[in-house]
Amino acid sequence: MGFFSAIGSFVSSVCSVVSSAVSAIGSAIVTGATKLLEIAGKGIEAVINTIRQVGVALGVIQPDEDLEKLGEKAMVADKKVEDFDYVSDYIQYLRDEVEVDKAKFDKLEDKDKLARKAIGATIVSKGIEEKKDTIIPMEFWVETTKQGMGQKEITGVIDMFKESSVENNFFDFCKGKLGFKEKVKTSNLLVEMYKELEPDLSNDDIENKIINMKNVSKEEGV
Repeated sequence: MGFFSAIGSFVSSVCSVVSSAVSAIGSAIVTGATKLLEIAGKGIEAVINTIRQVGVALGVIQPDEDLEKLGEKAMVADKKVEDFDYVSDYIQYLRDEVEVDKAKFDKLEDKDKLARKAIGATIVSKGIEEKKDTIIPMEFWVETTKQGMGQKEITGVIDMFKESSVENNFFDFCKGKLGFKEKVKTSNLLVEMYKELEPDLSNDDIENKIINMKNVSKEEGV
């Protein structure tokens, strides 16, 4: 079996673990976590870390919270996210009222650990959406990770789309999949965002930065 076939097989087994927990964690989290796993592939750990960093910066989770344990708590909890009006209340419930069986947790196989990380990351992603009052596609997290963006840059892009009432099409923009008008609009929005975020950059620097996004997006992996 080749390297990429092995990766694909492992991801499939992790997705199966996630899907088997649908009765405990709910369909929304299962759908998000499996999609995240499928599109991130071998870069999943890096993408999960990106979501975690943004979640911590925005106060969705605490700096010392572990996404694997958050996912484990979701899998053993009596309530799921659909039982709460707010994702933040669900996270607080998991934090305060759900315990992890350390003996069982420490014996988890790699596929089970990654499944729990993906579930935890998806919960945090939902919390970020709630915090920012906007929809954030899983593809966005994969692409911003691939671009090597930091937390402030990522948050800036999220805010940019929300404030301009434009659908978050960052992934498609980087992949060159947008129509001419959408491409120009998103490019102009990014220029204005970087002018505010990094005022020391020249117009040429910003334009080169945006052009380079498409080159980075074509590279293999995250």
